[in-house]
Amino acid sequence: MNKLPAQVHSKFPLFIEVDPDGFGEIFASFSDQEQVAVFRSMLEHMKPHAMQWDYIAIELEKPENADVLSQLRNVLFAEEMAA
Repeated sequence: MNKLPAQVHSKFPLFIEVDPDGFGEIFASFSDQEQVAVFRSMLEHMKPHAMQWDYIAIELEKPENADVLSQLRNVLFAEEMAA
């Protein structure tokens, strides 16, 4: 699996900062199994924050994010879109 660059400091807790483009580049280089594992982990970690999905949906509906929403629909729901 690819690695994320991290700077470790002596303070607790440990935070790793990765910009969205950097994470996207690393994510794109993962195998399909690794990518699904990331999605699974995201879903698991979001369980205590279920309302956040509503905020994400609202954000995706904004005109400036129409390209992202369209690409997600095309990739994730290709069969439904074709019907």
